[in-house]
Amino acid sequence: MDNDIQEQIALARYKLISPVLAEPGREQNRYFGSLAKKEHLMPHYGKKMYAVSTFKGWLRAYLMGGFAALKPKGRCDRGRPRRLTDQNMAAIEARCKAYPNLSVTLLYEQLLADGQLGDPPTRYSNLVRIIRQHDWLPKQRRTDIRKRFETPEINQLWICDYMHGPLVKTDRKRTKAILCAIIDDYSRMIVGHAFDASETISSLTLVLKDAFSAFGLPVRLYVDNGASFSSDLLASTCALAGISLIHSKPYDSPSRGKIERFFKTVRSRFLAQLPGDDLTLEDLNSAFTSWLREDYHYKQHNGIDCRPIDRYHTSAGRVDIRRLSKAELDEIFLVRKERIVNNDSTISFKGNIYEVPAAYIRQRIEIRHPVDDPAELYLYDNAARVGRLNLVDTHENARTFRPTKQPSPISFAKAQRSAHE
Repeated sequence: MDNDIQEQIALARYKLISPVLAEPGREQNRYFGSLAKKEHLMPHYGKKMYAVSTFKGWLRAYLMGGFAALKPKGRCDRGRPRRLTDQNMAAIEARCKAYPNLSVTLLYEQLLADGQLGDPPTRYSNLVRIIRQHDWLPKQRRTDIRKRFETPEINQLWICDYMHGPLVKTDRKRTKAILCAIIDDYSRMIVGHAFDASETISSLTLVLKDAFSAFGLPVRLYVDNGASFSSDLLASTCALAGISLIHSKPYDSPSRGKIERFFKTVRSRFLAQLPGDDLTLEDLNSAFTSWLREDYHYKQHNGIDCRPIDRYHTSAGRVDIRRLSKAELDEIFLVRKERIVNNDSTISFKGNIYEVPAAYIRQRIEIRHPVDDPAELYLYDNAARVGRLNLVDTHENARTFRPTKQPSPISFAKAQRSAHE
């Protein structure tokens, strides 16, 4: 299994445990219990079901060793048979369907007597887990309960979403401006915002990077299931920053009620007062920043019965805000790719040819670049930055080319002696 597959598996495992990184044990057990009932598509392994203990093991590994600890390791029992064969599983399923009101205890005794629990027999707790995973003895439970909530301090939960806005001028044409905004759950402060022409991961990255730089790192980031929010880059960034990335259920806008309510305020108090239809993105962003500073952040908020700016500063004096340096922020937002170096010490990337040090010829290398600037390409070796890669200058290479072996010079005196002989 190569490093790329291992990193994909680690990323998939992180996405599963991310929503409860900062939750108490009771919430983790409830969440992992719901995951254990479903199949999950895992790179290299395909669709599989996992036990609650497996999810807990991944969570412990991440908390102790970080993102690298989620990469798979070789199994210690490789090559040995499992206790329950396909025939055993079929027998358990058939017995559950035939006797749906049978208690698990009695079911275990009957299967044990029939020799359908493997050799040596699997434990009672494993049988309970298998039945719950496959929902062979289902129980009806309500799943539509929704309760009002609020985090106790700032930076405990940030909610991020997009809102489609007005038409603006860009490059001699008109296009729809889309607002990407991040709201702090406790204070209702808008910690990140920008209007752009698309909902790409590039626009999201710029907003997140500015928010992390200005307000520190959140404990949890709550987003929907859009393409940019489901990208590997966002998951990798949150994993490296130690942020719990949580996705809402599909088509569940009420779960993001605070940011949706803010968007309603934007439409009624900001967009309704925009002058004319000849705005550019720069004009719109400048006006929006001024509106936040002069109106929203300093206006009484009915949901918290005070001004967002006051509530933010009061909480900021009580908590420790996690921050990253500029270099660390730049590092976690880099896009990572792999290439094999050609025999002429070059690689191809995004239609361009870059020079690589000759020591890496015929080797697989890791390259990284900012999401908004693929031309700013860096070479990494074992997670350490080697340097920036430059475009190939063929004319300069032609001027500096030297043969590997130069003919040895013959002195004039030696040439004369050779002529006399």
